[in-house]
Amino acid sequence: MIQQRNRNLQITRAAGLRRRGSVLVLMSIVLPMMFILAAFAINTASIELRRTELAIVSDVAARAGGRELTMSQSEEAARQRAKQLALRNKVGNMPLTLQDSDIEFGTATRYGTARYDFILGTASPNSVRIFARRNGKSADGPISLPMPGILGRNTIETEQHAISTQVQVDIALVIDRSGSMAYASDEPAVYPPAPSSAPVDWDFCHPAPPNSRWRDMVAAVDVFAKEITNSPTDERVAVVTYNESADLDQPLTADFTKIGSTLDVYTQSLCAGGTNIGGGIVKGVDALVNRIEARNGASKVIVVLTDGIHNEGTNPVYAAKQASKWGAMIFSVTFSDEADQNRMKQVAEKGYGKHFHAQNGDELKVVFSEIAKRMPTLLTK
Repeated sequence: MIQQRNRNLQITRAAGLRRRGSVLVLMSIVLPMMFILAAFAINTASIELRRTELAIVSDVAARAGGRELTMSQSEEAARQRAKQLALRNKVGNMPLTLQDSDIEFGTATRYGTARYDFILGTASPNSVRIFARRNGKSADGPISLPMPGILGRNTIETEQHAISTQVQVDIALVIDRSGSMAYASDEPAVYPPAPSSAPVDWDFCHPAPPNSRWRDMVAAVDVFAKEITNSPTDERVAVVTYNESADLDQPLTADFTKIGSTLDVYTQSLCAGGTNIGGGIVKGVDALVNRIEARNGASKVIVVLTDGIHNEGTNPVYAAKQASKWGAMIFSVTFSDEADQNRMKQVAEKGYGKHFHAQNGDELKVVFSEIAKRMPTLLTK
């Protein structure tokens, strides 16, 4: 009986040893496979992350280059700007270096609701195409994998590209025609007396005095019209003027000579009135959104100018907030030191635009030239 028990114990121990041996063999096969799968998963996640980083850099560089092309009309300046922004963003923990061959200029167009088609190397480019590359021919080389050697690979080559295009832009010029616009930019707008440059018998509803804020504004808007005439962007412009009430004086048009002729009506007869800035913004939105001339898909921009303080009608900050809900970007301009700069800064902030201030006619020309160069761009790829 004792011998039988010993034999059974020996058999049990031998079976246990065989099982442990089988487990060791199994683990020697499974563990390397698990390591390979884990390394493959880590490499795959890293590749997707790097592709996302490249996409971000290509978008940022394209937007920067497109904006610079819009503002300067210089391919070289746009190229340098795109390179600068690319270097501020990292791919695989290192800044991305763009080469000249990674930056292309051309024209992007579309018909109806179709996608934009990019044509390389046109005479008047409106688009910048950026290739963000990490491969054997790029400045920074391929991307190193975090787990090299898996499946025989130590690096990965990939690229992303983006196109920034100057697009259709519908613009509403919203201009103050209150009584203070009859005065010079450096004199108090208090009546009486009449403006210092006005003829002896001058009164409101007579032609605007020679050295008036109104005539300075007309000259600045003329600069604006010339800038957008020479830009590759497809703009349309409407003119809204306001005192205590607001009027759409010129619906959206591609004939920019109509801007000057519209304003000339008030140059020949500039009457008194309050300052309803909010009403002007509301009327500008109407011109860009509700009128038959408004274009579907066009970017919407309002340029609102005042030389004074809002004292009639709709709160302009509220009007700007409502305008932004319709997708309108607002550039606010204050002219003369009597203007309410703080409130107009809020208007620009609510309209996701920028505020500008000018103290005299020469500065106002610079402001309108700058605004004309800041028309929106669009990532079309």
